[in-house]
Amino acid sequence: MSRRRPRILVRGGGLAGITAAKLLRDRGADVRIVAGPRRPGRIVAIPIETLRLAADLFGLDVAALQIGPMVERRRVDWAPGSADAVPQAALVCDAADFSAILARPLRDAGCFSGTADDDADWTLAASGRPAHDALRAGERVGQFARVAGMTCDPSIAITATSAGWVFTAPHPDGGLAVLLVSPSAALAAASRDDVAERLAEAGCAASARDVAEIGAPESIAPALAQPPHAKARLAIGDAALALDPLRGDGAGFALRGALLAQAVVAAVARGEERGRCFGHYAGRLRAVFASHLHGCVAHYGAARHAAIWRHEVAAMAALARRLAADPAPVGFRMQGHDLVAMPAGMQPHATM
Repeated sequence: MSRRRPRILVRGGGLAGITAAKLLRDRGADVRIVAGPRRPGRIVAIPIETLRLAADLFGLDVAALQIGPMVERRRVDWAPGSADAVPQAALVCDAADFSAILARPLRDAGCFSGTADDDADWTLAASGRPAHDALRAGERVGQFARVAGMTCDPSIAITATSAGWVFTAPHPDGGLAVLLVSPSAALAAASRDDVAERLAEAGCAASARDVAEIGAPESIAPALAQPPHAKARLAIGDAALALDPLRGDGAGFALRGALLAQAVVAAVARGEERGRCFGHYAGRLRAVFASHLHGCVAHYGAARHAAIWRHEVAAMAALARRLAADPAPVGFRMQGHDLVAMPAGMQPHATM
């Protein structure tokens, strides 16, 4: 960082914003975080590898982050004859609770503020999904719910049904955590009866009166900010690139995306050309997004009820072809927490 402490404004208190704030503060920046009200209820399964990465970045023991049940297996019933269970250790928790645990030292240090700093050197936008002018790959929506009074084995399950796909896992507050994904908002579950019906098709016997909580449908289609930067502003986390939960580790991307974003800020501060750094950042996001779309096309196209996803598959395939014409990431690679120049002819992989 430069000799004067850079002023960094982080808009958003989720995992990406907290991670970028922590890493930039470690570099000596003056960090302020402006976050909206906490929004509980978004249950996620965080793979053990991502849990270890979070522990390493924040200097914590993995056990300190185990704020929900640990599952041991993942069961997938996606295509005819495909029902299978594989070992997969993961933490099931509320995403807001996980971010709050990591944010405690920043909150204790007074980094959270109720107002924005208008003279910040950098603004990191880390609140919500990409804005309306983003590239979006489909219209599918998800709806979270909790079913009380149910016990389940220590596993997560993904099941393709005639109305969409269903994710289930042990809920941190007891019972069953559920995510219902539908091809469009018009087909999304809207009532407790709908939740019970979808669960029954997925092999979980539950009545409507067992549905203790149900959230509003929200977009989960992959989306890419266009562009993810402007002057001294970077979009990070979901605000830069939102993944489909079927194929993406959202928590892992939030951590790695924040790591890349703070490396861009640090590289500009030490004198690297801003446009070149921004080009690398945007190119890395595009490469990750295109790879994600290809995986989703293959997975949704193989679903038991693939016909309901045909419009989503077509939208993703078309966008992936469009992105294929864009230039590859340029100039840099990650080395530890820093961007370093790459030898001519080498390009980074399409991962974060």
